[in-house]
Amino acid sequence: MSAIIRGLRNPLRNRLRAAIVVLLLAAIIGLFAVLIQGASLTRTQIESLEANVRTAIELREAGAFGTGGFGADQPVGAQDFSVTTLEMAGRIPHAAHIVRFEEYVHTPQIDASRPNAYAMIIGLRPSAPMRAIGEVDYENARIIAGRGLDKKDADRNVAVVGRLYARERLGIEIVASTFAESTLTIGGAALRVVGVYSTGNDFGDNHVFIPIDSFRRIFKPGGKLSKIRVIVDSVANVEAVVADLRRLPGVDAVTAAEQVATAKAALASMAAATFYGSLLLFSIGGVLIVFVMAMAVQERIREIGTLKAIGASNGEIAKQFLAESFAMVMLAGIGAVVVAAVAVRILEATLGPALALGGKVPLFIVIGVFAFAALGGLYPIVKGIRLSPVEAMKNR
Repeated sequence: MSAIIRGLRNPLRNRLRAAIVVLLLAAIIGLFAVLIQGASLTRTQIESLEANVRTAIELREAGAFGTGGFGADQPVGAQDFSVTTLEMAGRIPHAAHIVRFEEYVHTPQIDASRPNAYAMIIGLRPSAPMRAIGEVDYENARIIAGRGLDKKDADRNVAVVGRLYARERLGIEIVASTFAESTLTIGGAALRVVGVYSTGNDFGDNHVFIPIDSFRRIFKPGGKLSKIRVIVDSVANVEAVVADLRRLPGVDAVTAAEQVATAKAALASMAAATFYGSLLLFSIGGVLIVFVMAMAVQERIREIGTLKAIGASNGEIAKQFLAESFAMVMLAGIGAVVVAAVAVRILEATLGPALALGGKVPLFIVIGVFAFAALGGLYPIVKGIRLSPVEAMKNR
């Protein structure tokens, strides 16, 4: 037991070096655990996509992004994509599971002096993420002033507008996130503007998001739907169901394979980046702990020789250095929990990944601690076992 106690105390012999090593290892182990968790989650998402991609079909209004768009120049009743479409889809053989989506888009002419000057007014559930229709595809709407829509807004006449809409239509210029609530009128209804978002381009920043119930009150969309998702009962029936769905009036049928191809590529790239990043961090951490323990051995060669001369066995020498390595890495592991928690918060705020610290991150931290402790003790053990008392006494 004395050999283990000596090993646990040894890091205190050079406290500055031990503190630096512990801090560096804490950062390495914490980030290593988060990256491994990230790689695991992205691969799980890819597997989930692949499991569902072959039987999922999305129905959209013909020519739309899948948001159920309709303009002021077209009466709602003239639109084909509605609960009637849902009923017709439900009568198609092998369409086993059907889900309706009810976000809506209205595109009014907002400037009579400028032809085709449209803004998109999007009705959605307040708890849903705001996704602006950009120049190519959907884009995440990031709040830059005020706040977004929350559940308390479900029955309120409130709105969140894009940066361009705020500047050109409301005279609001966002500077350093300063914001004062204002009012806009849509369809004869006054809405309180509670926030401003940005996507980084003018097309996506020309929208108004309002709660779906307020949208219904103002525009009375009736049975109009945003999109419909159909799950086919088996892969063998997918082609036949797609053909039947495409015969429905005013409908585009998009297979999930087309829909998630970009997402899969992005997830695969992210998984590869996080995996190789974790390998790099592991390599750096391994080199660091081995280097530090090698320095410790060189500083204590005479001490090792003395211990062996008075009867210490190779096993006791091994226990001492393993305990020393474990003591430093264990302290680093405690710090790694803090590093991982901060890293997860930052990732959630910027990328939105579901990297809950309660997942496998603590397990990966423990694995990292034991792996680095073993690596750190490897060189000292080999060196200590090979070292003879006479050779140690000759060392200066």
